[in-house]
Amino acid sequence: MQKFKIPLFVSAVKTIAAVAAMASISLHAEQVWLSQGVSAPATDALRVGFSNTLYTEHGEHFANEEAVTLRYRVAERWQVGCGITFSQDRIETGGRPAMPDEEARGDEADSPLDDIDGPVRHRWKFSKRPTEHAVLVWDGGLGGWDFSMTHRLNFYFREGTRDWIVYRNISSATAPALPRLPWTPRPYVAQQIYFTGRDNYSGWERFSQFRWFAGLRLRPCDRLSLSAYWQYRDIETTPGDWSQFRVAGLSANLSF
Repeated sequence: MQKFKIPLFVSAVKTIAAVAAMASISLHAEQVWLSQGVSAPATDALRVGFSNTLYTEHGEHFANEEAVTLRYRVAERWQVGCGITFSQDRIETGGRPAMPDEEARGDEADSPLDDIDGPVRHRWKFSKRPTEHAVLVWDGGLGGWDFSMTHRLNFYFREGTRDWIVYRNISSATAPALPRLPWTPRPYVAQQIYFTGRDNYSGWERFSQFRWFAGLRLRPCDRLSLSAYWQYRDIETTPGDWSQFRVAGLSANLSF
C-alpha cells in the first residue's frame, strides 16, 4: 500500500507545482481572460458550440463576449464553419447625460464616451449587432503531435461606419501528453496573425495584430478539457501605433 501511494503523491505535487507556476506567471499579465464553453453534435458531421469569455485588466472586469459557432466536417482533415459573437463593454462616462446624437455615435464607436462632462461613472454598452465570422480549418497529426491551421474572416458591419473585414491566420501545435502526470497534460504553442481591411488602414497588405501563445491542456475526464495559457499581443491601436501587452488565460470546455 505504501508503494502505491508514493507515486500518486509525487504526481499530485507535480500538478500543484505546475498550477502554482501558472499562477505566478499570471501576476505579470496586464489582462486575465476566463472562458467556458460547451459543444455537442447536431449530426454526424455538424457540431454546435456555445461559449462565454470574461475579460479583466489589472483586476477590473471590462468586457464580455458570448459566441455561437457551427462546425461542419467536410472531409477527414477539413472543416468549415461560421458563428456570431455578441459583446458588452464596460465604459466610463461623465455625469451629464449624452445627447441622442452622442449616444448614437458612442454605441457604434470603438472608444467609450469618455468626454461627457461631470463625475466619472461606469455603465455597460451592449453591441447593437453581433460580429459574424466564417472559418476554414485543417487539422492533422504526426508522431503523437497534433497540428491545426485555421483561416478565419471576421465581418464587422456597423451602422454609421464603413463595413470592414479582418482576416486571422491561426496555427497551433500540440505536443504528446507528458508522462506520469495526472489528467494527461499536453503543452501547446500557437500563433495568430491579423490583416485588416478597415478604413484608415493601408489595406490587406498590412498586418494589424500578432499573438503568440504557450499553454497546457488538461483532460480530467473524457468530456471535460481545461487549458491554461500565456499570451503576448502586439496590436496596432491606430495606424502606425503599436502596443504590447501580456494575457494569462484559463478556459474550460465540455464536449458531448
